[in-house]
Amino acid sequence: MTMSAGVFKHPHLTMKKSYFMLALVYLTGIAAPVNQFKVPPMMQRLISELDISLTASGWLMSSFALAGFVCALPSGVLLQKMGVRRLGLLSMSILLIGSAVGGAVSSVPLILFSRIVEGVGMGLFSVAAPAALSAWFPPEKRGIPMGVWSTWVPAGNVVIFLSAPFFSMSGWRNVWIFSSCYTAVMLLMFFLFFSMPVSTTGIAPKTQDRHSLDVFKVREAWSLAAIFLLFNVITISIKSYLPVFLESVRGFSTVKASGILTIMMLCSMATAPVAGIISDKIHSRKIPVIAGCVLAIVSVLIMFNAPPVWTAVSLVLIGVAGGAMPVGIFTAATELFSKPEKAGACMAVVVFGQYIGMFIGPVLFSFTAEHTGWSTASYMLAAIALTAFFASLRNSAMK
Repeated sequence: MTMSAGVFKHPHLTMKKSYFMLALVYLTGIAAPVNQFKVPPMMQRLISELDISLTASGWLMSSFALAGFVCALPSGVLLQKMGVRRLGLLSMSILLIGSAVGGAVSSVPLILFSRIVEGVGMGLFSVAAPAALSAWFPPEKRGIPMGVWSTWVPAGNVVIFLSAPFFSMSGWRNVWIFSSCYTAVMLLMFFLFFSMPVSTTGIAPKTQDRHSLDVFKVREAWSLAAIFLLFNVITISIKSYLPVFLESVRGFSTVKASGILTIMMLCSMATAPVAGIISDKIHSRKIPVIAGCVLAIVSVLIMFNAPPVWTAVSLVLIGVAGGAMPVGIFTAATELFSKPEKAGACMAVVVFGQYIGMFIGPVLFSFTAEHTGWSTASYMLAAIALTAFFASLRNSAMK
């Protein structure tokens, strides 16, 4: 019997406790995308106040992702040595330090440094969280919690895209103060209430296994990471620069440009749990991923080329895609191995691909948009989505 299966057979553990841990991990995790995506709503203001070009502004997002993919694989090793709880506390502490530093400095190099620090925090927590959930839920019940967890980024996006324009009325630093406060509160909550399940022997399971590093050699894990890399190039480009496009080309206000983007996140949040349920019922992780790729292709072609009235439609499509695809990828990754520590190491590989995509996306898209136009940049995203579609069809890691 695997440890995660024992969670629901042990007399002292209940589904109620498992879902409480899911809620705690979820609300704590939201702090990371809140910090990551506080830049896009402020992008136009930052470009002006910091006196940087559109292309250079891409580094305000890519520097965050740079740290993520650098520490993604080491985080799998740290998970085995430290355990989920200590790694979670470390990651949130690092995130808080980065946010506080960013709000206190004025120079571009120091702001970029703070973004790198924040990226380290998010990178570590994005590996710790799925390992925690795989410990609290057995494989046959992971579709729903993984569906819920896969909305952590869009949920954080909704929070920051709706709140940032109002906090920033007296300066962009207020947005950094808000993100720091939220991170501090959730760090405290995680410290007070998070625990790993107790095994049937009454001993908290250790996430140390000398064979866990073998996970990094598994081809299926890397194939999932490659698909998720491509998808994240698309979504991070949209989240980072659609507000700029809407303000500079369509004439939207900052509040309207940020507000309409939340359609994407809300649709992702609504879709992901449903996709998790459907994925469990049809016993397929591949179908949600393939469907997400198709919707992404249609969406990006509409988003930057059709009249403004179609903007909301394109955001619904990419939002549904953003809810369905991570469910398939995350669940498939945790199902490659039964032990939580190995599931966490496998997620480190997937997160590695995610952060490479998040690193490439803003710089590549901003460069293409500045030098060849917004339409050409959208065609590039469509080609990337098409590549992900064919890669998903051929992928053997997803059933």
